[in-house]
Amino acid sequence: MQFNQFIWDNFKDTQRGKSLIEYFTNFNEKTKTKSEAETLSFILESTDYKTPNLALDENELSEIFSNLSASCDELLMELRKDGIDVEVNSFEDFEVFFENVIRWTDPSDEKDPERILHPGQIPFESERLYFLYPDYCFPYFFDGTYYRIEAIFKEFGIFVPPVPKKTDMYGRSRHYLELCKSVHDFRVRFGMDKYEFPAFLYGFAVEVVKKYNINDAFPDPRKAYFVGGGKYNGEDGDFSFLDSVSDSSVARWQGNPETQPGDIIVMYCLSPRSYVHSIWRAVSPGFLDPFFHFYKSIYAGKPVVVAPILLDEMKNDEVLSGMPLIKANMQGINGRVVEKVYYDRIMELLKQKGVAVENLPQLTNELVVDVVLKNEKDVEKHLLEPLLKRLGYNETDWKKQFKLRMGRGDRVYPDYVIFPNEERNNESGYWIWEAKFSIASNKQLEEDFGQAKSYALRLNCKGLGLISKEGVWISESKSGFSFDKLSYWSWKQIGEIDCFNDIFSIAGNRKTFAN
Repeated sequence: MQFNQFIWDNFKDTQRGKSLIEYFTNFNEKTKTKSEAETLSFILESTDYKTPNLALDENELSEIFSNLSASCDELLMELRKDGIDVEVNSFEDFEVFFENVIRWTDPSDEKDPERILHPGQIPFESERLYFLYPDYCFPYFFDGTYYRIEAIFKEFGIFVPPVPKKTDMYGRSRHYLELCKSVHDFRVRFGMDKYEFPAFLYGFAVEVVKKYNINDAFPDPRKAYFVGGGKYNGEDGDFSFLDSVSDSSVARWQGNPETQPGDIIVMYCLSPRSYVHSIWRAVSPGFLDPFFHFYKSIYAGKPVVVAPILLDEMKNDEVLSGMPLIKANMQGINGRVVEKVYYDRIMELLKQKGVAVENLPQLTNELVVDVVLKNEKDVEKHLLEPLLKRLGYNETDWKKQFKLRMGRGDRVYPDYVIFPNEERNNESGYWIWEAKFSIASNKQLEEDFGQAKSYALRLNCKGLGLISKEGVWISESKSGFSFDKLSYWSWKQIGEIDCFNDIFSIAGNRKTFAN
């Protein structure tokens, strides 16, 4: 949604809005009140899976902030001792200061005299920086849930800087500064002061972009992935957690950033156990987290512990033995796709062991059957046009390769525009459809959706559709063409009358059927 000043002003007048603004206004005060303790608990609970039902009292909170204040004094003292100017009067000054915070030298270390602040320290550093210079930064409380701040930025048109590569430790730490630049630009554009933005972020925006609720019905799984848990630092580590999981357990794991809510997670216990342990569901989208050591993350929940399937069993199985991951003794397991043929075989083995597999999530074949598709033209001819006719349109209702001016000298050609108006400088349409041969990843979906959205906005359309061999995606203008509210149907679902009726109720030509 676009930022709405009226709605934001109304939120600021609520008790929650006032308490949040008061909290950040008093952020650099050592002494905290009970109400401020409750406010911090609210912030942490709304942004982090790891702190459910957190309750802080005044004494605990005041101790935290006394330690924070002392840490800030220590930081300034160390920088002054190195001859670094700590006076900050502009964003340019803050940028120089930040560079000095994340880079420092240790002459006694001959192998690595220049150090880079580890990205995992950024959440804490962000609190110190906001304590000292609130005009130019914000406290980062999305530790472990970067995908939420990413979703908020996209929702409100705040520029999301690209996440640096995993190996770029300097870039990952500096990424916080890039976020601060985007926030500073947003604040200036809408006249929001340094205490209001964190209140907006942690009180207003998190409610607009809600986290996925594991109590909701899951979408049908589109893919299955392996994730591995094991020992670390000589301790049982993940094993202790996995031995005590319940239906309500939620945990963060290294995973595939293409994971979508509802996807299947096959949990495998690494050596020395070496067996399939449980079946989970993804409760968040997969994401890259620049401030997390392992970088690629998912959250999984609703675990079902199953009878173990040993690695040796899988290596000797006529089907599973062909899986490259199993051939490699499960090396590089986290986030590896489990193709349907292998997941189905895992289900068969579990059934042989007495597991009620009908209670476990299943993979369906999402791809079109009985149709030969080689390119986008085939998708248009064999999938899109038959679908449009089923939706009540005929060939005179759409225009292919609609010529559209997007700027001076720029022309683009949306694949299909329904009920087009070609009047120059006043072009419009009822609906646009973009055909792609394959949309196999979330990144590709975002790119293709962004292209279709730009066309739909330019033509003032009611909605847009994407179609590929994997299925159909639909978005409506009344949702603000929000990527997070994009609806999806596989081709198997489209063949079911109830699912097709859902599509027709959104994108169908009701006039045809009314006649």
